[in-house]
Amino acid sequence: MTLSQTQPKSMSLYYYDACPYCVMTRKAIQKLGVDIEPRNIQQNNQHRSDLIQGGGKKQVPCLRIEHSNGETQWLYESSDIVNFISQ
Repeated sequence: MTLSQTQPKSMSLYYYDACPYCVMTRKAIQKLGVDIEPRNIQQNNQHRSDLIQGGGKKQVPCLRIEHSNGETQWLYESSDIVNFISQ
């Protein structure tokens, strides 16, 4: 599923500052000008809890994609995230 196939209702990126893959992903988001809410899991315990509960693991970066039909998708791996938002 790509951005061009279905427009997400909202997106959030779970990350932390010292993660090099998170830095790369955040730079790509900024360069592409995509509207994604940043959620630092080290600065906000609720974000960390939401990531573990919703996505099933504490791995970052993770893009939470809320679709218009109510489905939520959790996308891990920086290269997969960048590919998804580049569509």
